Amino acid sequence: EVEIGPDDTLGSIYFDRLFPMGVDAMVESVALVKAGRAPKLAQEESGATYEGWCKAENCVIDWALPATHIHNLVRGADPSPGASSVFRGVSVQFFGSTRDTETPQAAPGAIVSIGAEGLRIAAHGGHLRIARVKAADAGGKVSAAEWAARVGAKPGDRFGA
Repeated sequence: EVEIGPDDTLGSIYFDRLFPMGVDAMVESVALVKAGRAPKLAQEESGATYEGWCKAENCVIDWALPATHIHNLVRGADPSPGASSVFRGVSVQFFGSTRDTETPQAAPGAIVSIGAEGLRIAAHGGHLRIARVKAADAGGKVSAAEWAARVGAKPGDRFGA
């Protein structure tokens, strides 16, 4: 078990916590096999399930949902496949989400501000702050402010509309 903080991402949990635990478990397992002391436990197949890959189509943002839900979707899809929304007909993936609970004065999906810290986007019950984006019609991930300048995005423009 690992603790999941309010701003952890799939990447931070995997690379900072689960991967090191897996390496330690593998080293321990090899030592047990080598010593002839590895337990042989039958798996209860009736409780077994399979979780497939999380795909881009599973991570499309629905701006009708609460800010907490959207923030968690972005975190759960960071670094891959990236939660996405559409801006001017182009799919844009979001990375590096934080949120606040200040009551938005704009429609969900609307850009409230753009700054060095990223895009501040209105949602139900708060705002999302998105640090980096990746547009389908461009190269890799860039700062949200750089992307906004490149495409001419401004406060009042909306994602998903």
